[in-house]
Amino acid sequence: MISKVLIGIILGGGIIGYLYYTNTQAELTELREYNMAMELQVKTQNETIDKMSKQYEQQAKALGELTSKNAEIEAEMTRYLDIFRRHNLSKLAAAKPGLIEPRVNNATKEVFDSLESDSAFEFDTNN
Repeated sequence: MISKVLIGIILGGGIIGYLYYTNTQAELTELREYNMAMELQVKTQNETIDKMSKQYEQQAKALGELTSKNAEIEAEMTRYLDIFRRHNLSKLAAAKPGLIEPRVNNATKEVFDSLESDSAFEFDTNN
């Protein structure tokens, strides 16, 4: 009688152990797959962060260049406005049209050429 109970307990323990082992192995497989997916996601996020950091640096550099160019343009504008404040061009043009007209035309052409070159689209093939 005791041997039958003992065999039953051992057999039951073996079955429970087998079920526990197979369940644990399935869980380990699932967790490994989940871990691989998370590692891939972290890698993708790190690559995205690096790319965004590089873009931020490029934008900061471009902004600095634009700011300095803007300061140069404002200084030039101030210089031109100062010239216009000091001279009455209408009076001078009426008195000496041959003196003023070519200068105004040349200066206007320079301004328009400068605007055209500044606003030209430059295609960057690096990105």
